[in-house]
Amino acid sequence: MNYLQLALEESFFSIGISRPNPAVGAVVVKDGIIVGRGRTQRPGSAHAEVMALRDAGELARGAAIYVTLEPCCHYGRTPPCTKAIIEAGIAEVYFAHADPNPLVRGKSRKILEEAGIAVYEGEDACVRACFSDGQENDLHASSNASCECGVFGYGPASEEPKAEGRSVYMQISRFFEAYDYFVCNKRTFVEIKSAVSEDSFMGCVCADGCHAPLKITGQGANCWNHELRAMSDAVLIGAGTLLADNPSLDVRYAQGNNPVIIVWAGHRELALNEIRSLASSPIVFSCVAQPQLDGNAEVVVLPHTNFGDNWRFMLANLSERGMHRLMVEPGAGLARELFSAGLDPKMPLWNRLDLWRSTDPSVEESLDRLIDCGKAKCGLEFPGLPSCAIAKESAIIGNDVLTVYYPG
Repeated sequence: MNYLQLALEESFFSIGISRPNPAVGAVVVKDGIIVGRGRTQRPGSAHAEVMALRDAGELARGAAIYVTLEPCCHYGRTPPCTKAIIEAGIAEVYFAHADPNPLVRGKSRKILEEAGIAVYEGEDACVRACFSDGQENDLHASSNASCECGVFGYGPASEEPKAEGRSVYMQISRFFEAYDYFVCNKRTFVEIKSAVSEDSFMGCVCADGCHAPLKITGQGANCWNHELRAMSDAVLIGAGTLLADNPSLDVRYAQGNNPVIIVWAGHRELALNEIRSLASSPIVFSCVAQPQLDGNAEVVVLPHTNFGDNWRFMLANLSERGMHRLMVEPGAGLARELFSAGLDPKMPLWNRLDLWRSTDPSVEESLDRLIDCGKAKCGLEFPGLPSCAIAKESAIIGNDVLTVYYPG
């Protein structure tokens, strides 16, 4: 295991609480024993480092602190975390990710080292943060015991410390990808997740013309999907997916906070009973008024006549709320709109596409049975990749193959 992985797990529960500040986790370790844990609180309240130091108390003196993000070193709503670390008598600081904020980046290390504290950062910190199971005390229980794919990873971590440290470093870099984008661009990062069968079906068309879901991915990919929800400020679906899938959009296969739910209603007027399956009251972005949702949803009326302008209007709204990552789980209609709209390199409609493709033949067999018995007319086809998509990563979990695309 790895102390910075434990700090990452702490940070999950800060998402949705700390925004617009980044969700950060920290652990304090002395003589191989975890003596303090912390996560960033609401704006104006304590950061992860201060919470972990408070938890450790006097045991922090001479100890090491492991933090997912570079400690802050400036006065804002709260005093600098570097000041708290120095005053607590910490001997070593390990942080995994450099803060893109120019007020912080690179300055914290100098301040801490001038105070006589040893500082390790990035991949080096993550490799040094590995420990054997014998060192771990009973304060930690894995928060992803039900998931085979690890914390935002693509497979079980290696037992070899250097490989495990690199894996943790990549996971934490992935975790802060949206925060980095938000700081540099002042805009919400959009991550799309879609799943298709081997023949590129993402659902089925029923005999009456309505759309219905099709079970495509296995449990490993489903766990990964819930982990992505847990690391997102909000998850968005279209009205078609809401009506076809009756989803709850919670994180039942992962530990963390449920994301804010967003429904892209378009020109459809929704009824109250149509949003009752959702885990919480949603924000509804709509081209029309939604009188039936009064008091049960926040409705934002879209002012433009075309999809691209309305989508950017929504992203500006979410950015003002301090949301770093928006996860989108589109149906065929919304995916078609997102992928066919022109790409403005300065204001793209999406930033990352996670496309799962199942190689399990039983998916196609299930669709064939639905068609044979008259419950379905045909498969609902994935609209195809956007022309600008460039594949950057790939992984396999069970029968499911993940390909990650970025706009090029």
